[in-house]
Amino acid sequence: MAPAGEVHLDIALSALTSLGGVMGYVRKKSLPSLLGGLTFGVAFGATAYIIQTHDAFVGHSVGCATSAVMATMMGMRLAKTQKVMPAGILTGVGLLGFAYHAQKARQWA
Repeated sequence: MAPAGEVHLDIALSALTSLGGVMGYVRKKSLPSLLGGLTFGVAFGATAYIIQTHDAFVGHSVGCATSAVMATMMGMRLAKTQKVMPAGILTGVGLLGFAYHAQKARQWA
């Protein structure tokens, strides 16, 4: 079982992406924003749960994959729209999450 501090990033990312998806839906009636935000929110929440209660290596591997998918999807959206908010911000957050989880997965391997 991992120390409690290893899940703080995932809890924050879960809240950030879920809230962002809800805000996108409320402001622009964007169903893709809602579904994407809630999907990534659940995925980061599951990552925190797995790290905390089961296997830290598996949890960080799931977090690494989730972050990579988010960075890729939002990076493609950034290239298409050239808008920093939200695509650029979430691309950077995904890359940061990927780097963190990759480093932590190496520690627990």
